[in-house]
Amino acid sequence: MGHKAMRGRKAGRGTAVTKKLKQARREAKTVDPKLKRKQRKQQLKAAETAAEGGPKPKETKQSKKEARAQELIAQQHRALYAPGERILLLGEGNFSFARALCQQLGGGQSIFATCYDNEETLNTKYTDAAKIRKEIEEQFGGTTLVGVDATKLHSVKEFRNAFSKIVWNFPHAGTGETDLDKSAEEHRKLLSKFFKSAYRCLDFENPRSAIHVSLKTGEPYKSWKVVQTARAAAPLDVLTVTPFALHAWEGYAHRRTIGFKDEISADDNLELQKGANVYVFGPVEQDDD
Repeated sequence: MGHKAMRGRKAGRGTAVTKKLKQARREAKTVDPKLKRKQRKQQLKAAETAAEGGPKPKETKQSKKEARAQELIAQQHRALYAPGERILLLGEGNFSFARALCQQLGGGQSIFATCYDNEETLNTKYTDAAKIRKEIEEQFGGTTLVGVDATKLHSVKEFRNAFSKIVWNFPHAGTGETDLDKSAEEHRKLLSKFFKSAYRCLDFENPRSAIHVSLKTGEPYKSWKVVQTARAAAPLDVLTVTPFALHAWEGYAHRRTIGFKDEISADDNLELQKGANVYVFGPVEQDDD
């Protein structure tokens, strides 16, 4: 009986659709006879489509197009880095970008990942940092350092003229200033000090040497005037601006300066879904006189 009932339900659905199609064809035959044959066919097809529940979604084609666009953006972001380049990463938070970069480049021997916090503060703010740092050092051969001030890089003798890439993803003063104008001024000063110091740590013999700063789009970040600040701080100019491709870096998890807490922090990369850009600055030639 179960099988008969099932066949009955299928037959019922089939009969209903058949009736709708027959009705659609009858209605289509009543159209203006002056219409061209092609128009009559189009009207008949539209009626049949409506009877069957509407047009089929075109999600597959659209998703493929979007996937190609996303992969192109990812390739542009990855292309900013090359194996063998000495890369200095600043303000790393939980060090997940550094790990993703090591994976992408096939090793971390030339990667130096740093954070501003000391060991105790770092592990309190980001409970996964210790594990990720261990992976970077033991699995990829990279170097991780704590207590590195992005505005005083040149004070470290080994850093001077040493790096092909100096990268600060999503810098933030972390002072908690709520006044937007004061906060913008605060961050312009922070970035200015950074550019002045980072410039002195670039390897000028490498034509690919550059400073990268990643910022979220929109305000308040627009008011930080990163391009104007860089130009005023050092002999630098913007070479390119490319979208920050989250999907290009496996395992990367954006973290705020205050740390990560399940009850107050947005999970993983939700904060960056509105968009972010990587600003690439290169040194410019100076006049001798």
